[in-house]
Amino acid sequence: MRPPFAYHRPATLAEACGLLAADPRAVAMAGGTDLMVHLRQPWRGRGPSAVVSLRRLDDLQRIDATDDALRLGACVNLSTVIDHPLIQRAYPVLPRAARYMGSPAIRNLATVGGNLCNASPAADLPPVLLVLDAEVGIAGGGAPRRLALAEFFRGPGRSALMPGELLAWIEIPRRAADWVVRYERLDVRRAMDIAIAGAALALRLEGSRVVDARIALCAVAPTPCRVPEAERALIDGRLDEAGIGRAARLARQAARPIDDVRASAPYRMAMVETLVRRGLDEIAHGRRRAA
Repeated sequence: MRPPFAYHRPATLAEACGLLAADPRAVAMAGGTDLMVHLRQPWRGRGPSAVVSLRRLDDLQRIDATDDALRLGACVNLSTVIDHPLIQRAYPVLPRAARYMGSPAIRNLATVGGNLCNASPAADLPPVLLVLDAEVGIAGGGAPRRLALAEFFRGPGRSALMPGELLAWIEIPRRAADWVVRYERLDVRRAMDIAIAGAALALRLEGSRVVDARIALCAVAPTPCRVPEAERALIDGRLDEAGIGRAARLARQAARPIDDVRASAPYRMAMVETLVRRGLDEIAHGRRRAA
């Protein structure tokens, strides 16, 4: 039986954007791990008139590194993120987060860009990329656009992409060695489950003093989000019990979760505090062991 939609395999990024611009009901497909679920479950309300495959667009599968930044093409899959030597060495938190996502078979297909474009509040990569100060590049719709990742998420399932636009790349600035980054996640199973709550933390330390800080949450608000109040509470302070507790409480206050089948909103709020405290404790203890 023929599928109830057209299928396109463009050879260039411009052609792909043109197809999407010409048909407002067309959707792009990279790995397809989320789209195929929607196609098999019509009640989700996603019935595209056309699917535009991005598999032939080699530029979207590139990984480019300079002294200033690492750029991931939007179609780089999660297995590549896990196995890439440079990413393992310079950004070990990314493979750690990617391992939470699905089975090996799914990670061989699922892409970094797809994880962002789905705009799920519970996605694992967004909070990690937020604390790494990532930016994204958007193609189509006229002149290319560059956005801070924090500006890309507009609501559950909604991103900053306009009709005819595609996410082309994700760029992460190179960090000095005095930054420490962690990702803490609450789930039922290590993989194959959506996060109940998650917290990513990045600290720049001089001894026990916090020089700079980033904290981002997932699964506890309409979009993945930074927590500037908790960040400010850490900066220029010591990473001690009082500072850790204050930042964890502020993160909890910033959370805006919902009740669903996986957890209640009050439980998620309590777990945000626990995850942030755990991550900061681990960073503090790691520094003490290294000293």
